[in-house]
Amino acid sequence: MLEATSSASHRASLLAERLGRSEVFSNLSRGDLLAIAEFSREETYDEGQTLLIEGERADKLFVVERGRVSLEKKVQLGRHSTPRNATIDYIAPGAVAGFSALVHPHAYSTSAICVEPTRVIELDGVALRKYLEEHPAVGFKILATISSMVSSRFRHATGTLTYFLSVVSHELRSPLAAVENYLQLMLEGFAGELGPKQERMVKRCILRVTDLRGQIGDVVDLARMQPEQIEMDFTWFDLSEVGNEAIEDVRLAATEKGIRLNVEPPAEFDPIVGAPRRIRQVLTNLLNNAIRYSPNGSAVTFRASYQPEAVIVEVENEGPGIPPEDIPHIFKDFFRAGNVEGEAGMGLGLSIAKKIVEAHRGRISVTNLTDGGADASGGGRAGTCFTVVLPRDLKTPEMRRQMWKGAEETG
Repeated sequence: MLEATSSASHRASLLAERLGRSEVFSNLSRGDLLAIAEFSREETYDEGQTLLIEGERADKLFVVERGRVSLEKKVQLGRHSTPRNATIDYIAPGAVAGFSALVHPHAYSTSAICVEPTRVIELDGVALRKYLEEHPAVGFKILATISSMVSSRFRHATGTLTYFLSVVSHELRSPLAAVENYLQLMLEGFAGELGPKQERMVKRCILRVTDLRGQIGDVVDLARMQPEQIEMDFTWFDLSEVGNEAIEDVRLAATEKGIRLNVEPPAEFDPIVGAPRRIRQVLTNLLNNAIRYSPNGSAVTFRASYQPEAVIVEVENEGPGIPPEDIPHIFKDFFRAGNVEGEAGMGLGLSIAKKIVEAHRGRISVTNLTDGGADASGGGRAGTCFTVVLPRDLKTPEMRRQMWKGAEETG
């Protein structure tokens, strides 16, 4: 009996020493490490074996001692596409997997797969949580370390993704721009006269290239877009000019479907502060979205109005509307409504529009239109109306600098 106790004590001592070499437990006392070692054990895994699975209950935490583990996140571009795992980082010896075992709702946020034979120290997540609750000073040390590590991993993953997307974007945009230029020259007759059928085919090619270029831009924007960067571009601009540019951006797509573009401007446009290139992007995205989901021969309405404290822009179409259960999710990344299967798009246009509008401290919303009981048989009127509200009290960077300077001088 004494020998068994001595053996268990020796095992706990060795585990405590090894835990102390990990990034999370390195600043704990010997006593705390010995206590945590009591609900820890050594495990080995072969290449290809899974330590934890995204979405499953997080009841274990792993300290990697030997080998390497990949962290993988399930990626799904729209709910109708096939989910695929994407590697977002690798864990080397000394690092930890399974932080979710310590925080609510205790569900793993990634999967972890061994990419080579791996040895780990496996900790009972429930027992560890209980110990940290009983010893809050230890819990504070561990969670502070984890917070720093998660932040570092996030910055690394974001930086890698942004760099990768920038390179891919540059490599794809150049040949696409060349193709688009040649198509435009053909459409204008510089390569010879086109017959009606040829002209229609060239126009369709231009639309597809434009769509593809826009999708590439959306993916890059998703990785790069930060409110602070948008605010740096704030300047005075004429909303009527930006609106006209957005309408020209979509005119070919509207013509292709025989859609009428109705414009209802205010009596007079006053200059406003914002990022004109980004506001044009919002309006173009909304107009493209309205045209894409409108039936041939229908109408899309673009209207603007001024209120004392805000500018209101609305884009309305006569499409099928949005299923009520999808409306709360319509501005999420990669989300597409359940009734648009088969249509082109990645589900990014509306989420990017929302990010831009919120960077302007504005609001964007959508409502379904009904008149006379629109139904599946086509009776009555259906459609959607997207509304953008932009405040009129935004400041340019120069205006903010002057305000700060004045406050310092009077302070």
